Amino acid sequence: MRKCDLTTGAGRIRHALEQLETVWNENSVAWNDAVSRNFQERHLEPMVPRLKLALDAIGRMGLLINEVERDCES
Repeated sequence: MRKCDLTTGAGRIRHALEQLETVWNENSVAWNDAVSRNFQERHLEPMVPRLKLALDAIGRMGLLINEVERDCES
């Protein structure tokens, strides 16, 4: 039976979020106007906590899937 791998996808999301935060912090020094503030308020600020909640849920789901796979093997 093929096992489900949520860890790889979650890792890619986590890495992309870290990159986004790093690049945004570097560029927000030079790009600090009404458009950048609007982008940050409307897109980045709502997205970051949602992604963190999603990553947490993926982690919990991965644990459950691993448990189910172990139960099915025994």
